[in-house]
Amino acid sequence: MQEKTTVCQRLTEEGADPAMLEQYRRYQEKGNKQGQCGLICRFRREKNEKLKRGKEQLACLDYMIAKVERSDEM
Repeated sequence: MQEKTTVCQRLTEEGADPAMLEQYRRYQEKGNKQGQCGLICRFRREKNEKLKRGKEQLACLDYMIAKVERSDEM
């Protein structure tokens, strides 16, 4: 039987810091679903911004590779 992954486990796997996990648990204990959702949404936005910056960096590297391959710069 497969064990069910908890939200806290998943947040940990995704890189949430201990303070965020503690806040999530406090919201959970109090039954504050809005707080839980807000916390996860903020974490998602932060992860999305990091991904966006990573994509921009990759695009820049792709540009530099193409430039070197065209021998415009060595």
